[in-house]
Order: sequence, then structure tokens, then C-alpha cells
Amino acid sequence: MPAEQAAVSPYDVGLLRGYAVFDLLQTIGGVPFQFTEHITRLRASAKMLGLEVPATDDEIAEITVELLRLNECTEATVRYVLTGGESPDGMHFDPSTPTFLIITHNMFEVPEQFYVTGAKLITHEYRRELPEAKTTNYLTWLRNHHKLDAAGAIDVLYHADGLVSEAATASFYVVRDGRICAPGEGVLRGTIGELVMGLTASEYELVLGPVTLEEAFGAEEAFITSSVRGVVPITRIDDSTIGDGTVGPVTTRLMEICRAAMKKAD
Repeated sequence: MPAEQAAVSPYDVGLLRGYAVFDLLQTIGGVPFQFTEHITRLRASAKMLGLEVPATDDEIAEITVELLRLNECTEATVRYVLTGGESPDGMHFDPSTPTFLIITHNMFEVPEQFYVTGAKLITHEYRRELPEAKTTNYLTWLRNHHKLDAAGAIDVLYHADGLVSEAATASFYVVRDGRICAPGEGVLRGTIGELVMGLTASEYELVLGPVTLEEAFGAEEAFITSSVRGVVPITRIDDSTIGDGTVGPVTTRLMEICRAAMKKAD
């Protein structure tokens, strides 16, 4: 239906309590990229909240393709949103009758300069609730978004008790002694990160485990990965320069691998 005709009940628990999960993918050549990986992650997030996805993978794929056709999209992002559905008292709801939305957006544009000279992160002490689930709770990120604009940064890097976890909208990695290191627990696994790490498994050792904030500042290289941005080099965190301040060889290689995989999908 047209967006202006779509409606969600004022008693929807996603609105009243923020009880909802989502996932987001981009199209390549007008076709959803990594569809299976994103729907699998959506179902995993839904399971953590005790929600049921009210359609099969094939049905979701069919609706997605039709929606892209109706919206005459060449390239776009597709957002899947699943809430607990109506809750008259704001506490109880039937997980078998959720609200399920599929929405298309214009493609998210990333300044090309970020890939050439690197981008900046700013830090914020925070640990997401249910971090392994992709929930719609972006309160901390939205409340601090003006700081990103002021700092000219691409994202916020969360940390707690001296350990980094993830960026607000991306996975975070550092390069140390030639190895790629990333937090192994308490984070949402990224689809692009999983893709490029799998494709370069024979070239680079991936170490999943605690990454301290000090190690992030002192890393040889740092980068983030996300579904709509691919691999983005990070050359500054707050007021600190990462490595020598240029895009390092490991990150450069990962960007090449990511772009090749996306081009192959076109």
C-alpha cells in the first residue's frame, strides 16, 4: 500500500514500549543482497524477543521483489520491521500476531572520501541491551547524533568497563600484529563482516575476543563494516590518530574483496 495509507495501531507494543526488531539490506542491480543472511538474522533477533515472523522466507522474498518493482527502485535499501503487535495494556501481547512491515528507502550514500582517507569515530560509554539482537532501540545513538555532525564522524563507538563492543550502526574491527581482532561476545554479528572475513580466511587470522579501548586507540588499523557501507577504514577515534593516519594494507585488501563480492552479485 502507499506509505501515506499505512497505519500502525496506537496500541502497538513496538510504539508503546519499543518492543521490536528489524533488519536492513541493500540491493545490487535491483536485487536484494545477502537476503538469506539478513532474514536469518531477523529470525534470530525475533526469537530472542519471543516473536514469530509471520511469513516464510520465500514469501518475504516475493513481497520484497514486488515492492521494489512497485516503487520503481533501481538501487535501494529494504527495511524489515517486526513488533510484538497490539497490546491494549502496553504489557501483554500475542507473539503469533505481530506487526510486520517491509519498507524501501533510497540508497544510503557514503562520502567516497571516507574510503580514500578514512573516517572518524567518537566514543561513548554504553552497552546495548540484548546486543546480539538487532532491536529498534537506537535511543543512545539518536540522542548523541548531533555530536557526530559536530565532530565530522561517521559513527559512535560503544565501550563499557574498558572494552569496546561495536559501533552504533556497524561492526568494529582492529588490526594488531597483522591479525584482525574483534569482540567475540555481546555484539551483533554483521553480515558484511562475516562475508569478508570468510573470503579472506586464508589470508588473515581472525581473533574473536575482548578488545580494550586502549587497544583500539593503539591499533595498527581499524575499520567498520555494515550492510549499506561495506568496509570503511577508520583513521581517527576521538582525537587520536589510528596507526599512521592513512588507510592500511589490510583494510585496503578487505575493501577490495568486499567490492569484488558486491560487483559479482550485480
